[in-house]
Amino acid sequence: MIVPVRSRHVIYVYLLLVGCVAAPVGFAAYGEELPADDLQQSVDQFHSRVLPILDNYCIDCHTADSPSGNISLDVYGTPDEMFSHVRSWLKMARTQRDKYMPPKDEDQPTEAERDLLIAWADSLAERLDTMPSSDPGPVVFRRLNRLQYNNTMRDLLGVDYDVATAVGLPEDPTAFGYNNIGTVLEIPPLLLEKYLAAADEMLTRAVDTKPKRLSFDIAEAKYQLEGEMPEGKGKDGPIPPATEVVKGYRLFRLSSEHHFPLSLDKPGTYRLELDTWGHKGPAWIKWQPSLAIGVNGKTQKSISILGTRDHPSVEAITLRLPAGEVDLSIEFVNAEIGPGWSSNDDRFRHLGWKSLIVTGPVSPQGIVPDSEAHKRIFTAEPTSDLTPKEAARKVVTRFASRAFRRPVDSAEVDRLLQIFDMAQAEGENFEASVRHCLKAVLVSPHFLFRIESAPEGTPPQRVNDYELATRLSYFLWSTMPDEQLFQLAKENRLHEPEVLRGQIARMLSDERAKVFIHDFSEQWLHLDELEHALPSEEFFPEFTARTRHAMKTEILMFMENLVLQNESVIDLLDADYSFTNRELTFIYRFGGYQNEFQKADIDKRRHKERGGLLGMAGILAMTSHVARNSPTRRGKWVLDVLMGDPPAPPPANVEQIDEGSDKNQARSFRELLALHADESSTCAGCHQKMDPLGFALDQFNPIGRLQTERNGEKIDFSGTLPGGKVVDGVVGLKQILLEQKPKFVRNLTEQMMIYALGRQLSYQDRPAVAKIVSQAADNDYKMQELIYGIVESYPFQYRAGINPVATASK
Repeated sequence: MIVPVRSRHVIYVYLLLVGCVAAPVGFAAYGEELPADDLQQSVDQFHSRVLPILDNYCIDCHTADSPSGNISLDVYGTPDEMFSHVRSWLKMARTQRDKYMPPKDEDQPTEAERDLLIAWADSLAERLDTMPSSDPGPVVFRRLNRLQYNNTMRDLLGVDYDVATAVGLPEDPTAFGYNNIGTVLEIPPLLLEKYLAAADEMLTRAVDTKPKRLSFDIAEAKYQLEGEMPEGKGKDGPIPPATEVVKGYRLFRLSSEHHFPLSLDKPGTYRLELDTWGHKGPAWIKWQPSLAIGVNGKTQKSISILGTRDHPSVEAITLRLPAGEVDLSIEFVNAEIGPGWSSNDDRFRHLGWKSLIVTGPVSPQGIVPDSEAHKRIFTAEPTSDLTPKEAARKVVTRFASRAFRRPVDSAEVDRLLQIFDMAQAEGENFEASVRHCLKAVLVSPHFLFRIESAPEGTPPQRVNDYELATRLSYFLWSTMPDEQLFQLAKENRLHEPEVLRGQIARMLSDERAKVFIHDFSEQWLHLDELEHALPSEEFFPEFTARTRHAMKTEILMFMENLVLQNESVIDLLDADYSFTNRELTFIYRFGGYQNEFQKADIDKRRHKERGGLLGMAGILAMTSHVARNSPTRRGKWVLDVLMGDPPAPPPANVEQIDEGSDKNQARSFRELLALHADESSTCAGCHQKMDPLGFALDQFNPIGRLQTERNGEKIDFSGTLPGGKVVDGVVGLKQILLEQKPKFVRNLTEQMMIYALGRQLSYQDRPAVAKIVSQAADNDYKMQELIYGIVESYPFQYRAGINPVATASK
């Protein structure tokens, strides 16, 4: 059986891909050690003193099989399992500190028992925070997500084209709030087909395969005229000739027929370029000359010529042509439009035609490759001193090294050059043969995945500088390393602290850093919900698509300013500035009435409620309902996003609040919400935490406008938190959050580390997080200090070895 060369190339590409994808995508960390003595003390205390209390008051409801409130307290089979659930133990401690668990109708612990639970959980967390970092987390092959793939293709090939959208790459799944988590970024067979199509799309735009090019000078080409010119004089002088050459263009005043003999080696799509002009341009389209294009006697296409005598144009079309001897015919079909030439010569169609160029085979769309992109890729070409194979090796080696984000060895290049040899044997030219090799690179796992070496049977070790460059560039740019990072990695200098800090500063000052700022901010703050925010234009006419866009832009510009100007992250809780334009000024009553955004100072004496995320209309709108506020949604957003303490999801069988129900006499939605919480102990626990926070934001209507009255009554925006603390309005809420700066900064650090590492954090990451928060506190919580801290952290700079026993058991 003979397989066509293109099919064989595709088969070979699949073999390259499948042969590597079969490798495992996750490994157990090597060398798990026994806990330190102080952690062993926590384990001993748990079994001797804590567990009996939990058995008496908690375990019946909080089991792994049926975890009330999404909290399991029976997960203590091994010390490691116990440590892994440190967040659950801290939540348990908060419930005891605020005394809202167990439910009021259940037996209650004594004060001494509550104090013991709190002290044990706090001491466990502190011990985990201060233990030496020893496990950087699992090694996971991380597929490039959609954003990273698009950006990497752009920077690798030098072509700015949204290929992910063009080929229909699906949206990425999310886990732990982000879409770059390695464990969920699978690669199903359908995705392989999309990657093959994407590689073709981009290479078509980046590689000039030097297709056959046939050129015809129309001034010299043969033609056949139809009809004859009239005799006599026209309005402005003698009747002109039927055809003549004017400034290199042959001018036809009669319909004409042209035949161009082509000898083509291959069938395929060919690009036809006609340098022409017509009568008076597009405004006179009905007067424009039309050309009928035929292949071997059959008309295939018709086009109208839109260029003018003063502004000729090149009309480019694509046409499917067979191999062999081809008769390409082009006929000017509509020269005559009037009764005679004696009235006005300008009333008649003319065709000016200079040249015809036939190029192909080309892509079906007739795309012209970018010449600069081609030069960047083809750094070598065959010469008298360099064979085609040697030149191909130079090109492929450089391209694969950049694509794989590391040096490639000779065996890898030899494997790729087998494809080059196959193409050459089939008569492909140099560029086309190399193109097949490049396609194989673009569907290789070493390009599609971020693969890091992890020697078997070794303890954790620092990643090499190429891997560090890759981690850094995908964190801060969502794309591949640039030449400067590659060079520092080659010199083995990138890991040096001063060099690394300098590169972080350089990268944050680069325009590409905005991709990181926007992508992280949109996912952390849940800004995608703003696109589907519920407030209706029926109730709020000013809440238009333009206003939604302005709301989102304010948040993103605020985040940009925070990072690029190295402001304190505490500004997220309260600030004396923001960014506004006309749409937002109508809501805020401060800022300018310009269309373009500008930084606006906030007079805190007049607008003390504004400043920070909680005063931004976008946050308030996306946590509202159609015609009213949603204290529960707003409170949940504060707990989840700002404090990292998400409430459990509502039970599957819980009843929704029916505002129109007659079964109660609640006068307001606030009273109705309280009745709903009182009806179910399951709901009450979460509502006690969420609703007071949401009521504090009741000063803002569903689209963020400040209000003091609703339906003629003064708004009550106070609430009592578990533990008895009263929160009075958004100013009071901000004050409570500001009192918990370390907790807020810790949550922000953890969220950014999840984004940077592409995995869930574990208790082994707590020392790194604690160190970053402490260093940030010493530097006024500057945003760039958090970023420096993450990049310099143990989990970011180290990788675990492979445990051969654990791997063999998979």
